[in-house]
Amino acid sequence: MNDENSLRQRHRAAIERPVPNVQYSSKEFQLEVLDRLEEMRSFAEDLEQSWDGKLAAVKEQRLLKFDSRTLIALGALAMSLIAYVIQDARNTARQDSEIEATKARVLRLEQIAATNTEARIRTEVQLGELRDGQGEIKSLIQAHDSASRTAKAKK
Repeated sequence: MNDENSLRQRHRAAIERPVPNVQYSSKEFQLEVLDRLEEMRSFAEDLEQSWDGKLAAVKEQRLLKFDSRTLIALGALAMSLIAYVIQDARNTARQDSEIEATKARVLRLEQIAATNTEARIRTEVQLGELRDGQGEIKSLIQAHDSASRTAKAKK
């Protein structure tokens, strides 16, 4: 009974291992899958040993026939589920990183738009001031021309 509980805890630990939120290469993914396969193989061996003991008792009672092919099929099913979970975690991590990158781009574009708007407003104010200055210069020139004409006319 105690052996069965330790096998269950070991199996749960193998399945419930936290999946890292870090992107990794296909080689690292393959290595992780190989590590999980090794864990599943050792788990299957331990389970088979446990079952061998139980099978001996069952054979004595002639209640059940059980072979390693069933364990291999269950291991393959478990590996399929693990591969699905790992792939889903990779996709989620990739999507999260793309969302963060998009948020950063949008924030930067908003900053650029604000800067451009401020610069445009400053430019319009400066152009208005230049027009006012140009008008003042024209009026000064006209006043000077009219003063020089009246001075020539008096001479």
